[in-house]
Amino acid sequence: MGDSFRWGIIGLGLIGGSIARRLAQQGIPVLGADRDPATQAEARASGVLEALLDPPALVAAADGVILATPVGAIEELLKTLPWRPGQLILDTGSTKRQVTTAMARLPEGVMAVGGHPMAGKERSGFAASDPELFVGKPFILVPTPRTTPEAAARAEELVRVLGARPLWMDAEIHDRRMAWVSHLPYLAAMALMAAAEAAEDPALWEIAASGFRDSTRVAASDPRMMGEVVRSNADEICIALETFCRILLRWREELQAFPPSLPSEWPHLAARRRGLNLPA
Repeated sequence: MGDSFRWGIIGLGLIGGSIARRLAQQGIPVLGADRDPATQAEARASGVLEALLDPPALVAAADGVILATPVGAIEELLKTLPWRPGQLILDTGSTKRQVTTAMARLPEGVMAVGGHPMAGKERSGFAASDPELFVGKPFILVPTPRTTPEAAARAEELVRVLGARPLWMDAEIHDRRMAWVSHLPYLAAMALMAAAEAAEDPALWEIAASGFRDSTRVAASDPRMMGEVVRSNADEICIALETFCRILLRWREELQAFPPSLPSEWPHLAARRRGLNLPA
C-alpha cells in the first residue's frame, strides 16, 4: 500500500484496534473513531492513530473506511454517514446478508466489500488488540453490487497487509457456514455453562480444568455483541441447532440402553478432529 490511500477505522475494539495496530506497524497512517470515551483514551495513548475523529469527520477525511462495530451498528452507519463517490467501505461483521443488503443501497459511486476476519479472542476491547491477530488466518471477502474491480483489489491488498489470506465467498453461503463453525459453537459453550450452573454444585468451578476451559472459552465473549450476531443469523443457526440436538438425543438414547453403548461414530470423529489443522 505504497500510494497515498488513507484508511479510517470506525470501532476500535479487538478487531478494529488490531487492524489499526497492524497498519501502524507497517508504517501506514490510519484514522480512528470510537464512541466509547475509555476506548478513545486507550487508542490515543497507544500512538497508533494518525488522528482520532468523530465518524462524519473520519468519512470526510478517509479514502477507505473499515466498519469494525457490531453488526447492528454497521447497518446504521451505512445508512447515516455522508459517504461519497469513489470511497471504499469494508466491514468486519460476523454475518453478511443484512450488511451486504445495506451496502447495495449506498449512494451511486460508493464502493463496498463485505468482510469477516476469521480471528478473535474471548477478550474484547482495544486493550486486547494485537497486530498479529490476523496473521495466517482466513479473511473472508464478500462481493456486493458495489464491489468494483478496484474495490476488490484494494480489499485484497489490505487483507494481505494484515498478514491474512483473502477468501471470497457469497453472503448466503458465508452465513450458512458461520452458523455451523462459529455461531453453533458459541451456543454450545453457553449451554455447557448453563448446564454446569444448573447442577447447583459450587465445587464444580474448583475442579473444572482444561477440558471445561477449552470447551467454554467463547462463552466469555461479550454477550451483547454475540446477541446481535445470533439474531442476525437466527434462521441458519436454528437449522444447525436442530441437527446438534438430534445428535445429542440419539447419543442419550444409546447411553440409556442396557448395557449402555458408545456412539459408533466417535472413533471417526476423534480421528477427524485430530486431522484438522485448526488455527489457535
